[in-house]
Amino acid sequence: MSNDRRATFLFYPPTDRANAWHMTFDGFRAALGQAFPDAFTRLMPTTFRGGSYLEFEVATPDNPGLRGIATIPVEECGCVSLTDASPTDAAHIAHWLRDTFIPSPDLIRFSSETAMETGDESHWELPAAGGTAAIEAALREHLEAVG
Repeated sequence: MSNDRRATFLFYPPTDRANAWHMTFDGFRAALGQAFPDAFTRLMPTTFRGGSYLEFEVATPDNPGLRGIATIPVEECGCVSLTDASPTDAAHIAHWLRDTFIPSPDLIRFSSETAMETGDESHWELPAAGGTAAIEAALREHLEAVG
């Protein structure tokens, strides 16, 4: 496992196109299982408006137990959060989101719990092209900028 600075990363659509991902729990679960064959998923209830969230765990090259949750706060509007993730770990998931799951590379924004805690409301964009290393660099830049 990498000894990088760990954080909670959030990936979501542009605020003016909130339902652009057309996300459903079944669709996310199926796509995640196809990309990460050993993925574990579990639909969990929440008291917020009687909704649910999808808890998941996947293996990345550096982390055999990367955990996250997928939420759908309003119909077709997805948000994917990775907890206790290094930029290296998060880059693998973000790369899959951008190139496989999300219908277009310009429909993904990200932030972190650190940014929210410091009041940073910026919506960072993933690089529209490039591999995992380019995404990892953007995630590292974000963490450096927000403290």
